[in-house]
Amino acid sequence: MALQVVIMAGGKGERLWPVSSADTPKQLIAFNGAQSLLRATFERSLEITEPGNIYVVTSGDLAQKVSEQIPEIPRSNILAEPVGKNTAPCIGYAAVVISRKDPEAVMAVFPSDHIIREPSKLKDAILFGYRALQAHPDLLITLGIVPDRPETGFGYIAPEAILLSDGGLTIKRVKSFHEKPARILAEQYLKSGYLWNAGMFLWRADTILEMFSRHMGELYDELMKLQQTIETDPDAVERFYRAAPKVSIDYGIMEKAGRVAVIPGDFGWSDVGSWDAMETLFSTDASGNTVRGSAEIINSEHNVVWSTDKPIVLIGVNDLVIVEGPDAILVCPRNMAQHVSTVAKKMGDGNA
Repeated sequence: MALQVVIMAGGKGERLWPVSSADTPKQLIAFNGAQSLLRATFERSLEITEPGNIYVVTSGDLAQKVSEQIPEIPRSNILAEPVGKNTAPCIGYAAVVISRKDPEAVMAVFPSDHIIREPSKLKDAILFGYRALQAHPDLLITLGIVPDRPETGFGYIAPEAILLSDGGLTIKRVKSFHEKPARILAEQYLKSGYLWNAGMFLWRADTILEMFSRHMGELYDELMKLQQTIETDPDAVERFYRAAPKVSIDYGIMEKAGRVAVIPGDFGWSDVGSWDAMETLFSTDASGNTVRGSAEIINSEHNVVWSTDKPIVLIGVNDLVIVEGPDAILVCPRNMAQHVSTVAKKMGDGNA
């Protein structure tokens, strides 16, 4: 069973507007170094497979930019979506392409826009899962992040009995998945040993297609049509996405399937999900201010500042997000940072 990597790179990154935009979403931006998040994900993938075994699913509008950032992979491995329909159609599309070459291939599925500070630990977990799938090909494996705080912005995984263990790593059966909780519930989840749901997966291509047949029959029918026509019909992908529902792989498959397991890990993971989370990526000063770029800060505390071309001066303000983007400047209270995507949508529609 060959190991194939699928990088999901179709997101818009609207919660990081105005730096992230539809033309240049967050996965194409370098947030904590010289590499973009996408490029860093690709280079982590090279630790477990060859460039020809790496696929990127992205929007048609971004396919050329993805190719420019990752010239090592064949152009045919960049799978362009005509419209975003969430992760279930995205993963199904990739599974069809991969299964045509090798139905028993193991797929490692990664979001393109996460930061991993300890990639060697992630590599060990992926290779452990890969070995497990050789002996237990019917497993659907997800990677769960050991939490360090009661976070309300992430989904959670409730693990139970250990199925396999090796060298300090374990695979546990998944009892249930949980949506983003309120603060009190997040604190209970932390005490109960729940894990953050990072949206990273391992499974065989034929197994995930079988799960589509069991739990998402209508989408499976469209996937089979795609499988039969993708080589001969230039409109096959367009037709598939037009018919596909907009649904996540968690809701469509993982919450319903029986042989679901999780590998707990502490990889120094961050989903770079909002401006408020920037303090987890960059150092803060003695007053709790997180700054990327140039800033002068006087009598101000607990602010997040992102400057590009000009220094930003703060005097006597607290708990703000101040971001200089290429076409707009954002100022909002930190506790409102999760709502930035609403403004991004309006700006993109020309309504603001």
